[in-house]
Amino acid sequence: MNANRAALYLRSSGDRSDVSIDAQRRELTALAASKNLVIAAEFADAVESANDTNRPGFRNLLTALREPVRSWNLLLVVDTSRLARNVYLAESFKHECRKRGVKVLFSKLPEVNTMVDLVVIQVLQAFDQLHSMMSREKGLAGMAENVRQGYRAGGRAPFGYELKTVTTGAIRDGAPVEKSKLVPGLNAHAVTEYLRGRAQGNSGQPLARRLGIKLSPSSLIGIEWNALTYAGHTVWNVHASRDVHGTYEGGTKRRPRSEWVIQRNTHEALITEEEAERILSRLESRKNRRTRRNDFLLSGLLVTPEGRRWHGDGDFYRAGTKSIKADSLERAVMAKLSADLTSDEFVKSLIEQAHASQQPRRLQAELAAVQGQIDALTRKCGRLMNLLPETTAQRLLLLKLEEFEKERELLWARAAAIKAELDSARVVTLMQPAQVRRLLDNLATNLQNYPAEQVKDLLRGVLNKITLTRSSTGAVSACLDYEIPIESRDKVASPRGFEPLYSP
Repeated sequence: MNANRAALYLRSSGDRSDVSIDAQRRELTALAASKNLVIAAEFADAVESANDTNRPGFRNLLTALREPVRSWNLLLVVDTSRLARNVYLAESFKHECRKRGVKVLFSKLPEVNTMVDLVVIQVLQAFDQLHSMMSREKGLAGMAENVRQGYRAGGRAPFGYELKTVTTGAIRDGAPVEKSKLVPGLNAHAVTEYLRGRAQGNSGQPLARRLGIKLSPSSLIGIEWNALTYAGHTVWNVHASRDVHGTYEGGTKRRPRSEWVIQRNTHEALITEEEAERILSRLESRKNRRTRRNDFLLSGLLVTPEGRRWHGDGDFYRAGTKSIKADSLERAVMAKLSADLTSDEFVKSLIEQAHASQQPRRLQAELAAVQGQIDALTRKCGRLMNLLPETTAQRLLLLKLEEFEKERELLWARAAAIKAELDSARVVTLMQPAQVRRLLDNLATNLQNYPAEQVKDLLRGVLNKITLTRSSTGAVSACLDYEIPIESRDKVASPRGFEPLYSP
């Protein structure tokens, strides 16, 4: 229904040499006319950097993209730099569009760039997190601004405080805008005595019992970590983000204090800042003594030559009585991986695998079968429609028609997915080594900037195993065994490995 309806995305950075919004609109309108497309929506960002993910027009586009029902299924853009000058961001956005049934058309795009899009989908699916990142950024920015203005960023009041609603003076939709601040509550005195006692070094649980504070040990620790809040400051961005498995990024619940957002003197303090600092310093020193790694990048990949697994333990990888410092090993492996990803052998093997993975004949046969099912259902619906005027059981026929329609909608969706796969199979013939190498160069250069969980996903998608050998002299060598097959049908490996020295 929306196959001939399109949205436009326009962006201008304001540079003298940049293409203006109006010029882009004229060019995309001409493209739409040449393809008999109706322009149903427009999103624009004027004087905005392509590397800025806070662009209002771009964010509105993402919001519309997430809508289950929209009036367009095509997006017209002048070129990839309008979306982002960062290759990964642009390609990830196009991949997100494809997942949601939206095709991106560029008025200026060399054919080989379509190949880059295909390679990203096949090789870098581990980095498919644009949607989740964009969906939360706007909310986080709003919370941070609330903090800077001295308001609460959300959530319940800490124990000992309560929330007081205040008007900001602003009007939204005809009503005053209200936000909340902290004021001392019923338990304020008990919390003050508890935190002062902790600042003096008194034991926590006996102190809480004496003051009548009936909280669990973990809740008492939470109060202590909130010491700056009890010193009268609004604090935000304390807790680390979690991945889809509920694991904290970086392996710890709280970010370093250097990353906390603190707005000073926003509400009545229950303790002094000096007392808060003593409490936090004690917590941090205890944390540093106890901290052990739990974010091992190479878990599940490392094996000995005999096939025995290496396991992460503390700050080391261990296999029996042997141990290797985790940080040093991971740095060496990531350096070797970055070098191998851009090698001629890997690029050639990647292209060969992409060609081998395409099965256009199977897809064409599957598409024909699905289309046959759609045609059969269409005929059934037609027969039922003809029977409606001649029967008194119209309700039953209508229910059956609704059932057939739902089944046909599912088949249409399946047919659309098969057609998309066929398009990819045709595009793969355009893959050129130079284009693949450019993409992999970008990945290798920026690999260290990705979160640990994303790097883990990439490693498990690219590597079969890493054979780790430690000699009697302490030297360590590792051979990276890749999932991408080469002509000999062996795995792409680093035959000489690498030999950094590690301390046990």
